[in-house]
Amino acid sequence: MYRIRWAEGVWALLVLLAAAMMACGLADAFTFIVAAATYPVGHRLVLLGALGFAGAAVWAWLRPARRWVRVLTALPAVVVGGLALQFEDGGWGVLAGLVLIPAAVFAMLAHLRRPPGVARHEK
Repeated sequence: MYRIRWAEGVWALLVLLAAAMMACGLADAFTFIVAAATYPVGHRLVLLGALGFAGAAVWAWLRPARRWVRVLTALPAVVVGGLALQFEDGGWGVLAGLVLIPAAVFAMLAHLRRPPGVARHEK
């Protein structure tokens, strides 16, 4: 059985909330031909998700976490959030989100599975 501390659990919930907000926002904001009626709401959700990922990344930098976990947590905020600000109606943010959101969730799960300082064979 793995022991999860409260701070790590709250951090993981922040990452999951940011991932859900950003993914729902990207789904609402992406259109092929004409802007959907929910476009402004979707764009705001993408920016809120980017803010959540930025907060989770700062939190990961302030506590002991592996460097790749820190970087993969910060990438959706920087890349997808930056693309949402720069190209509001482009598909580049959606393409980046398809890769970076699952990567951030994978990094969070890998960190919860084996936090730094725990030996490989320790139970």
